[in-house]
Amino acid sequence: MSSDFAFWKTAVPVPEDTYDSLAEGLSSGLQPHPDVVAFRGELLKRWPDLVDVLEPIEQDVIDDPDDGAKYVLLTLPLRMLGRLEGIFELAEKYQLRGFSGVAGEAF
Repeated sequence: MSSDFAFWKTAVPVPEDTYDSLAEGLSSGLQPHPDVVAFRGELLKRWPDLVDVLEPIEQDVIDDPDDGAKYVLLTLPLRMLGRLEGIFELAEKYQLRGFSGVAGEAF
């Protein structure tokens, strides 16, 4: 079992629709932002093993750098859910918006 969380910077009218699009790999409704890149970098610096549960994956970021600057999607297994407080603190630091797939709520 896992929990999905998406983070982005761009204001969107319906966060749940944006989340659903990101789950399908579609990010055209979002704009790249350096805060997303910084958030992604700090996540991986603090928890390098998140690379295994983070999208877009490194290869996708190499192929399309804009995607890595548009969003971060985390699929956290139960064993990693204890990191959520720190992840949300980082998201707040970078003033990111997002959506929890499990809770069905925007943040």
